[in-house]
Amino acid sequence: MTQHELHAIQQSGEGYKVEFKRNVNSDLAKELVAFANSSGGRVFIGIEDDGLISGIHINNDLRSRVEATARDCDPSVRIDLETFNNVLIVHVPEGKDKPYRCTNGFYVRNGASSVKGERN
Repeated sequence: MTQHELHAIQQSGEGYKVEFKRNVNSDLAKELVAFANSSGGRVFIGIEDDGLISGIHINNDLRSRVEATARDCDPSVRIDLETFNNVLIVHVPEGKDKPYRCTNGFYVRNGASSVKGERN
């Protein structure tokens, strides 16, 4: 990640493959399974919904919480972590073992939102 790339992502805002999170919260699992069930994407932790970088203190505890959230999905979601300018970037590739779910159910990306899947 470069400063130029991050600035371009901030300007473009959230979308099909980009989600901003101020911090790690219960919604993270929903975003991880939504990206895994769709075409993959990135969660930027430490960026507000409006694209403003609030930053986050990145340490081993934070990384462990994110990794545990990914492992707790069913099946586990594969992720890669990257840090840049006090932002933790969670790379989520498209899943190979779809469908993925979290404790709140199945989710997919629909534009800039993660929506709950419905049974047919």
